[in-house]
Amino acid sequence: METDAFQTQLRDLMANRHTPEAQALYLTLLKYIDKRVSNLVRHRASGIFSDSEREELVGEVLMQLISGSFASFRGGSIGELIAFVRTITDRTVFRTARRRIRERDTLREEADQIERWFAELEGPAQNATMVEACPLSGEDEAYLRALLGAGSKVALARERDTSRAAVTQRVQRIRRRIAKLPRQDQLAVESWLRRAARETLRSL
Repeated sequence: METDAFQTQLRDLMANRHTPEAQALYLTLLKYIDKRVSNLVRHRASGIFSDSEREELVGEVLMQLISGSFASFRGGSIGELIAFVRTITDRTVFRTARRRIRERDTLREEADQIERWFAELEGPAQNATMVEACPLSGEDEAYLRALLGAGSKVALARERDTSRAAVTQRVQRIRRRIAKLPRQDQLAVESWLRRAARETLRSL
């Protein structure tokens, strides 16, 4: 089939996605994308994505194709179309994997930063015994756990559909409340933060 004819046919399918022909094409591509993503996740990005996240990647690739990527396709055969879809799929998986790895690295950095909020205080040996119960309010405790779980202020802002500035302000208010606590309670908070950070890292 000539390139122009193939692209005309493809544009016609894209213009009316509810025809049996268009649905058959999407089903074929969906099966290919699902297989490609599964292979990439298994062999190139092992341990980075859960099953539900893998399914989200498949949907994201398909949405990219539907929402505009097909417009940049210049091939003239089904083989070239599959190669084009493979390129989009690979880029999406690798870009998302890199972002996930950066977020995990940031989580470790954020955990270290939170631990450094409080200077190591010298004192009698009995002061090294930390109170098990966290003196923070349940709301503040939940927010800090959410920050650790998200991996960064940016990620938490994205999850909660707010700005990074709003997250920063909230963290600063929590820090001011901690600074007003008695020294023993501050030590208890530090102990809790270390424990929460370790628990979060182990859950990754």
